[in-house]
Amino acid sequence: MNYQTEQALRVKSLAMDVIEELMKGDGKHEVQELKQLSELFSRCICDLVNVYTNTSEDHEMTLKGTVIKAKIGYNIMKAKSEAVERE
Repeated sequence: MNYQTEQALRVKSLAMDVIEELMKGDGKHEVQELKQLSELFSRCICDLVNVYTNTSEDHEMTLKGTVIKAKIGYNIMKAKSEAVERE
């Protein structure tokens, strides 16, 4: 599997984990948290489009940044889930 595909699948996996958390239906997500998630994953989509349309100069750095954004989104969601569980 090539590097680009591997990184894209990593972003997909993190996004699916976030979707799973959102779909649990506990409804305890704050507007600010949802806005942050929307922004991060929208930026991930833009980055992936730039890589796959060859409009990105440095594919490797773009993909590394994309994975980092997805991890940040995932961590935001996990931190909130863990805080809700403690309550």
